[in-house]
Amino acid sequence: MKNKVFSIITIENNKEIFQTFNKNLKKQKDIDYELIAINNENNQYSSARDAYRQAILQSKGEYLLFLHPDIYFLDSFALRDIATKVYELNDFGVIGVAGCPTGKKSYIVTSIFQGESREAFGTRIKRPINVQTVDECFFIMKRDIYDKIPFSTIKGWHFYAVEQCLRAIIIGQKNYVIPARIWHKSAGASEDSNYIKTGKIIVNKYGQYFDSINTTITKWYIHGYLKKYILPWVKHWKRMMEWNLGIKK
Repeated sequence: MKNKVFSIITIENNKEIFQTFNKNLKKQKDIDYELIAINNENNQYSSARDAYRQAILQSKGEYLLFLHPDIYFLDSFALRDIATKVYELNDFGVIGVAGCPTGKKSYIVTSIFQGESREAFGTRIKRPINVQTVDECFFIMKRDIYDKIPFSTIKGWHFYAVEQCLRAIIIGQKNYVIPARIWHKSAGASEDSNYIKTGKIIVNKYGQYFDSINTTITKWYIHGYLKKYILPWVKHWKRMMEWNLGIKK
């Protein structure tokens, strides 16, 4: 059987959302793909990494595309054009559609839209940008790279793309955010206390290789007790308060 070029992998938590996602995906043209949806409507999985590992066992594609089921393509050639950019870059660790470059300040680079009202956000890009990490909503890895750095056994639903990006850098690969005609219907407010707990695991596990870790939520400091262990909680509580009050940043 001929391999599919892209294995599109998503986790199905809501049948109606998934059906809308699949209807949108079927409109994509000039792209060879297979869709693998891992059902988690009854919380069968306790970790995104575990669910994705199960999907990869079923996949046949040269490229592994992980995305949330509330990602929608804005026209019929959006996925084809993403694939074209992926082929052009060729040698990479992880490619995403939103992410953060390395640097003292953490900021988001992207071209996608977000939320119910399709709002633009972040620093808008028109070409691929080298980044430290990408957002979990949509990311791509080549199978041969994934085989070198398969998903870890960290539990939960956070930092799985960030971790893959950090591990890719450690083995000498570069990560990118590419322009994409995509709408992420979620407003991105999936953060909870487990995000901070998992972040601390990531910092302790990979901090020796980096001066800091920049994510689309916040900057994680590697050094200094207060910055490393206390500041993440302070910033989390502040973000949650702002979100509850409807304050947008």
